[in-house]
Amino acid sequence: MPDPTTLPTTTPPPPRKGRGCLFYGCLTCVVLLLIMAVLAFVTVRFIKNQVNAYTDSQPMKLPKVEMTDTEFQKLDERVKAFGNAMEKGTPTEPLILTERDINAMIARAANLKELADKVYVAVNGNDVTGQVSIPLSRLGWLGKGRYLNGEATFNVSLENGVLIVTAREIKVKGKLLPETFMSQLRRENLAKEAYKEEKNAEAIRKLDSIQVQESQVTIKARATNQPPTLN
Repeated sequence: MPDPTTLPTTTPPPPRKGRGCLFYGCLTCVVLLLIMAVLAFVTVRFIKNQVNAYTDSQPMKLPKVEMTDTEFQKLDERVKAFGNAMEKGTPTEPLILTERDINAMIARAANLKELADKVYVAVNGNDVTGQVSIPLSRLGWLGKGRYLNGEATFNVSLENGVLIVTAREIKVKGKLLPETFMSQLRRENLAKEAYKEEKNAEAIRKLDSIQVQESQVTIKARATNQPPTLN
């Protein structure tokens, strides 16, 4: 596995103040990993020669989250405040996101709208599950009129500054993928792709921990500018 800490040395453009854009970019990346695990790994490595068996002719209907404009504005402000503190390295309270929060952001945040109606993230206990329904038109004639409808359960953590996302179980068209395939996939850190984008890598370096517990995702920022404690 490539060392995810070996990152490009190019300098990213300065973040826009007041937007928490690095964190939004990081969140986008994590959500996209759910898609990548089901789409890239499954399509390219497994269903390439079994398109009809593992795809559908119609998209899967995913759950929808209802949130008022006022509720979403408060959520958006909370996330951006956390992102701004993270970018500056100043102490801040952990960001706690529920399943409803995450899916409202996917549906309504400007830079995540392309995922609306294509992905739903469920947080049950200590599990993160991504449901996806994605048109396979990019595969050309092979995927014309076909949809990848799948569900994947993940382990998500941050260890020593490195984001770890591993697949535990994947279903496509309601079928569990064979254990011979899954045993290999479980050994891969799906988040290694995140480090190919410098802004995502920068955001991840600013995080202290990610925990999934009691159906909530708790994200803690690394406070680099915290004054030393006086004894």
